[in-house]
Amino acid sequence: MFNTKKINENGEVVVAICPLCNLRVEFIGAPMVRCYCTGDMYEPERIVWIRESDVPKDTGYDVENLRGNNKQQDFLPNAHTAEDETEG
Repeated sequence: MFNTKKINENGEVVVAICPLCNLRVEFIGAPMVRCYCTGDMYEPERIVWIRESDVPKDTGYDVENLRGNNKQQDFLPNAHTAEDETEG
């Protein structure tokens, strides 16, 4: 996994933007990156790096439900505990 935020040669903070859907990238895998909006794969070298200050505040992420925000549309099958499962 690679960082989706870094400092460029000018000392500015830049963030990863998906070249397919123009949303922010939350996860960069290897050897390929998957766009969750389009379902397409691309190489990490194709990621567009934009200054964080230039990215509109309402620009979301292309893996919106990766962490289990929505039980109906969750990409991770084990993100939620079963209803009858309890910690003990």
